[in-house]
Amino acid sequence: MKQVCIIHGGSTFESEEAYLKNLETLELHYTRMLYGRDWKQWLGETLTNYEVVLPKMPNSAFAKYDEWALIFSKVILFLKPDAILIGHSLGGIFLAKYLNEHPELHFHKVALVAAPFDAATKESLASFTLPADMKNLQNAADQFALFQGKDDEMVPYEEAYKYAAVLPSSQLILLEDRGHFNQETLPELLTFIQK
Repeated sequence: MKQVCIIHGGSTFESEEAYLKNLETLELHYTRMLYGRDWKQWLGETLTNYEVVLPKMPNSAFAKYDEWALIFSKVILFLKPDAILIGHSLGGIFLAKYLNEHPELHFHKVALVAAPFDAATKESLASFTLPADMKNLQNAADQFALFQGKDDEMVPYEEAYKYAAVLPSSQLILLEDRGHFNQETLPELLTFIQK
């Protein structure tokens, strides 16, 4: 059975002080607190011929790259070479950095969904900052897809073009009215997985 592994997003900060300041000024959105599902759960329900793996990365509200890398090094022991990896937001930059650092890894497909590259988003990239040399990333998968909302309020859509420069054979998929992809379904990603 084919596998899909989805790495969720999170927030990262340069210091605990910056993290606490963010908590003080954080605006909560009622609709995001309602119980419901998003496209990650929807993929799990829709991809009946796949095993969909959704690892919980540590401390997603104050994420640290080394902690995520430690957990992911354990997750990949369960993944087959023909697995499809998907990273959303901070999970996308995490996959890009981790796969670049581990040229011995190779998977069938990788999709980066609303992944920051180097832009100052609303938060710092801190330990998730990409190195200047990203040449190993292009060898990490047979196919890459870059999904970006043109109206993303968290990650500027231009970030996808920066990944495209590093991954010239990738599919660049810019979508209207998707924001930061916090919706219930993502049919374009489903198409990429099943194609």
